[in-house]
Amino acid sequence: MLGRLYELREEVAIFLDSQQKADFHDNFQSEGFQITLAYLVDIFEVLNAVNLKQQGKSINIITHHDIIRAFMAKLDLWKCRVQQGNAASFRNLDSALADSKLVSDLKAEFIRYFPDIDDKREAWKFIRNPFQCEVTDVADEVQEEFLELKFNSTAKEDFKDMDLETFWGKYLPVYPLISHQALRILTMFGSTYLCETAFSTLVAIKTKDLRCALSSIRPCIQHLVA
Repeated sequence: MLGRLYELREEVAIFLDSQQKADFHDNFQSEGFQITLAYLVDIFEVLNAVNLKQQGKSINIITHHDIIRAFMAKLDLWKCRVQQGNAASFRNLDSALADSKLVSDLKAEFIRYFPDIDDKREAWKFIRNPFQCEVTDVADEVQEEFLELKFNSTAKEDFKDMDLETFWGKYLPVYPLISHQALRILTMFGSTYLCETAFSTLVAIKTKDLRCALSSIRPCIQHLVA
């Protein structure tokens, strides 16, 4: 919506003038408003992209964490560029953005939402790849089991071919302590995506078949009916 408004800003100004809305016209045409509007178009575009990346049934909290950290790193890059007079990161804003305060405020807001985001990186390191970690990266009570896993050549090959959830689920019976710690993190809800999907599906079907509709597994209707 903001993008459309920005694209049609000249037509909007003509319309406001034709409607004799002098105050609206003057405010809309002001340099400050145009700069702010251009910034909003660009920043909501990237925020929407970040939001879309975090949706889907195969996304876990570690993936969410990585996406947020990457975006916050981009904010630092954008701020640095803007301070140097380079607005290349903002397609619509171009050289009109002369102040980096807007980007700084957005970074501060993300820090408020995710205050411990850097701490999680080290705490979840062994989950992402246990074969590139040291024994000191895991808790004392699972260190011996961790070493057994790290030097298991079969497990190392499996890790290359499996996603995180499948890998840790497979080795839960073999290495229960460390696998349990990993799965506790991986099974956490990283966002409200599944909840929103459930409500959307419920509104659409309004029946007791909600779980069948939400599942990624195609149900055998004949067996269920029987």
